[in-house]
Amino acid sequence: MRRLLLAVAMVVVSGCGMAGKGPSGTGDVEAEAPPAVVSAKAKGALATKAESVPAAVATTTAGTTQLDTRAIEEAIGLTGATMADGVFRITKPRGDLKVALDGFPITPRMGLAGWVAFRADASGALLLGVMPVTTDELQAVVSALVNAGLEPSALHPHYLGEEPRISFVHFSGLGNPVALARGVRDVLDAIVRVRTARPVTKRAAGTESGLDVARLDALLKLHGEHEGQVYRVTAPRTDLRLREMDVDLGATMSPTSWAAFQGTAERTAVAGELMLLPSEVQPVIHALREARIGVVGIHDDSTREEPRVVFVSFWGTGRPEALATGIRKALDRLPQGG
Repeated sequence: MRRLLLAVAMVVVSGCGMAGKGPSGTGDVEAEAPPAVVSAKAKGALATKAESVPAAVATTTAGTTQLDTRAIEEAIGLTGATMADGVFRITKPRGDLKVALDGFPITPRMGLAGWVAFRADASGALLLGVMPVTTDELQAVVSALVNAGLEPSALHPHYLGEEPRISFVHFSGLGNPVALARGVRDVLDAIVRVRTARPVTKRAAGTESGLDVARLDALLKLHGEHEGQVYRVTAPRTDLRLREMDVDLGATMSPTSWAAFQGTAERTAVAGELMLLPSEVQPVIHALREARIGVVGIHDDSTREEPRVVFVSFWGTGRPEALATGIRKALDRLPQGG
């Protein structure tokens, strides 16, 4: 009887040791490898092979994780900067496009720029990004995102009547930072292929610039920056704390309200968007329309932000003082004046 029990025990132990292994006994590598990009639908799902992708994160002596920003830059092919709260951000101006609206050129500082931001997380990193694209680039970009395991999360315009038509594609990802960065590179490469096949030949007309920056600061009750003929101001929502895929976005990764002005004292254009809670949307729209500033979009930028925020995009032309006063009245409809 003792010999029989001993034999049974050996079989049980042997069976436990084989659990999870494939026919060769070497194990299921794909199931055991850490995920390179984790979709928001299932954080444990494997979206990209991870074994050939470096981690790009390191654990400090304090137990916190830091991003290997050099590896991210090498994967994307662009340089970025680390913000005070640890977020690593890369911008991609679309200066290769020549876009015009109402006689004004839409430059990167007027909103024609993409960006990606990385925050270290237990899963590797959270990626958020947006890219302005032309109509003929759009499907190539969406396919590149999906094929890389990244999630398109919003698609909308920021302008109305511009030529050529521009859409803004928002996207996100969670997982291995280098795999995420390679997905971003795939998006950029998709754009290059389209533009190589159909080069941009028409150039947007230039415009004079003669804005009274101090006056705009005073009317908006904010401090803006004047660069490249564009005055641009941001209004962060310090009263809101946003999360995406259970990751705290912090100050520099969270979206923000902004407005950009270009033109002269006689005629100026303003573009921008305001980040709002759903209950704030209608009062702000009323304030913008009272100032004769056009509402050109009402949209989400993500399907997974908490709390939910809504963005109202606007465009207007007129005297700079009237435009700035109208935007200030819209901001005054928000807690703490925006």
